[in-house]
Amino acid sequence: MRERLRGMLGLDAVVPVVLIAAAVLMTLEPTIFGVAITEREIVLGFFGFLGIDALVERTGRLNRIERRLEALASRTVGPVAAGEVLRPRSSFDRMDMLVAGARRSVLIIGVNLEGALLCVSTLLDLARAGGTVRLVAMDPDGTALGPAAAMSGIDPAIRRQKIIQNLELLRAEFTAHLDPAARGRVSLMVADRVLPLGAVGLDEQTRGGSLIVQHYLTATAAELAPLIWLRAETDRPWFSRYLAQCEACLAGAREWEGAGA
Repeated sequence: MRERLRGMLGLDAVVPVVLIAAAVLMTLEPTIFGVAITEREIVLGFFGFLGIDALVERTGRLNRIERRLEALASRTVGPVAAGEVLRPRSSFDRMDMLVAGARRSVLIIGVNLEGALLCVSTLLDLARAGGTVRLVAMDPDGTALGPAAAMSGIDPAIRRQKIIQNLELLRAEFTAHLDPAARGRVSLMVADRVLPLGAVGLDEQTRGGSLIVQHYLTATAAELAPLIWLRAETDRPWFSRYLAQCEACLAGAREWEGAGA
C-alpha cells in the first residue's frame, strides 16, 4: 500500500495532474492580480509544462532502471546464496516431463533406477524416434552393494530386491514395446561401484545438453539431498566435470541379464 501511495505522489504522476488542472482553469480565462493572460502566454506555458513533464518522466524512469541494475549487480557480484544453486527434488518437474525435453539422448544413473520407471513411456518414445537411452543402476550382485547400503542406512537385502525388481520391470518394458533396432539403442546396465551421485542427462553430449545431478549423502533420504542443474552452454567447466564423472560411473558397467547372471 505504501509503495502504491508513493507511486501516486511521485513527480511523474503529479505533473500530469497539474497540467490537467491548469488546462481546466485556463478555459475560464482567469486573471492574476488583475492581469489577463493571453492565449500566446497560455500556449507557451503549456509547452513549458510539457517539457517539465517529459523531463520528470525521463528522470524517474532512468532512476528506476538504475535501481534495478544495482540490484542485479549486487546479486551477480556478491556472494550467491546456496538456495539459488542447490534445489530440492520437489522443485523439479515430474521425471516424465523432464525427459520429454530430450531430442537425442537420455542418461539416467541411480541406485535402483526408480526415476527411469517413472518415465519409461517417454524413454520408449525416444528410442523409437532414433534417440539413445543409457540407464545405469548399482549391481545387485556386486561387492559394492553392502557398503553403499550401510552408507544409506538401508538393509542390503531390501536394496538388492528393489534393484532387481526395477531392472526386470524395465527390461520387460523394453523387450515388449521396442523392435530390435530401437532396443539396440537402449542400454540397461549395472555397475559394481558405490555411486557418488545420481544423474539425469538430457542430450548430454550436445552443446544444448544439461545434467541434473544429485549427490548421495550419508544417512540422508534421496528426497532431502540437494540437486543442481548444469547446462553445457553456461556452466563450464562444471558441466564437463560432472559429465566426466557420469561417464566414469559407466566404466566397467555390464549389461543387465538377470540376477546371478
